Amino acid sequence: MTVKKARRIRNGLMIAGFIIMLLAYVYKPLFYIGAVVMFLCLIPHFLYNKCPHCGKQLGRNEGDFCQHCGKRVDD
Repeated sequence: MTVKKARRIRNGLMIAGFIIMLLAYVYKPLFYIGAVVMFLCLIPHFLYNKCPHCGKQLGRNEGDFCQHCGKRVDD
């Protein structure tokens, strides 16, 4: 999986979880379901948010280049 695809999945899970949590205004148990969905966004972040060249975590770097080795993240 590419870094950009993992970022899209992470962002989609976070937005979906937030919307589900907002729906808890109508039905209270949805808050916990939304919290779980938002927590699941951490899985692709920690598994696939690595530089393909040096293998180090990119952290909050959303740029096109690795801050450690300077190479392009998605070739």
